[in-house]
Amino acid sequence: MTIKVDSRFNQEMSVVYVPIMNGESYLGAVILNAPISGTEKVVGTINQYMFYAILISILVALILSFLMSKLQVNRINKLRDATKRVTRGDYETRLKENKVDEIGELAHDFNRMTENLAESREEIERQERRRRQFITDVSHEMRTPLTTISGLTEGLVNDVIPKSETSRAIKLIDTEAKRLTKLVNENLDYERIQANKIVLYPTKFGVHAFLDLLSEQLEPLAREKKNILIVDAPLDLEVYADYDRLTQIVMNIVKNSIQFTENGTITLRGYKDYKETILQIHDTGIGMDTEELEQIWERFYKADISRTNTAFGESGIGLSIVRQLVEIHGGSVTAESEPGSGSTFTIRLPFYGDNDV
Repeated sequence: MTIKVDSRFNQEMSVVYVPIMNGESYLGAVILNAPISGTEKVVGTINQYMFYAILISILVALILSFLMSKLQVNRINKLRDATKRVTRGDYETRLKENKVDEIGELAHDFNRMTENLAESREEIERQERRRRQFITDVSHEMRTPLTTISGLTEGLVNDVIPKSETSRAIKLIDTEAKRLTKLVNENLDYERIQANKIVLYPTKFGVHAFLDLLSEQLEPLAREKKNILIVDAPLDLEVYADYDRLTQIVMNIVKNSIQFTENGTITLRGYKDYKETILQIHDTGIGMDTEELEQIWERFYKADISRTNTAFGESGIGLSIVRQLVEIHGGSVTAESEPGSGSTFTIRLPFYGDNDV
């Protein structure tokens, strides 16, 4: 195709030559002429429209970008303001959630964070209230034996106590001193556990003999409440645990059962389930409701004064130590109870065979 100026029409024409061939013989050609002014006009019009379209598109894009940036900046500012409110302690702050983009996802995560912070603050406040009550109760518990020891010691020193009562006074001093020692040791044990300073020395030993010995040791305490201790475990059943720590665990639970049981039965049961040795302490005492079951493992929890047989109840740390020690053994401990139907504590400890030890 070529472009020539046609003198007849005084305008540029596009000329196209199409040869006509017969085999290799040239017979002639077909010549097509067409003015190019119309094409140029169309192309010019198209270019003009494209320019306007591009210009409008740029303007629309700029406007949309501006609006979108304002929207995103506004959302970010709301997030910043909400964060500032949270830093000031307002954990009830919430953002409108919209998961269509990353900022929406961030708002969702922010709301979950504030919910968790609010729950944590409530838990901290609850623990702080319980800690204060615990300190008050422990102060009372310590004051009683200290007052007793001080009074009896002063009486012995000044010969105020008759000779016939000297032996009884010394026995009372010893009892109250042991009570104080127990209180201090429980707190020290808990702190050592929390600091991972407890070292276990696990061995395999017979469950029946272990429970039988504990039953003999606790028999006098149970007799005071007119309770009967029963041991139910196979003679060949073994457990893999730290003997002294397991003694501490079971002692705490059984003493707790004795405290809340009168004229009843406390059964110390042992059996094996797959690769676990299970120790179970069941009593026929007063039982617990659902709320108490959820709180008995907490460090500063102490049973209602009306439910105990002592002036101020127990120190509220024994069962917390029990759970910690069982978990250090790689096991678990649970409690089931209903008011008036007694309680059942179940300790599950992994049993390692000779090939696993």
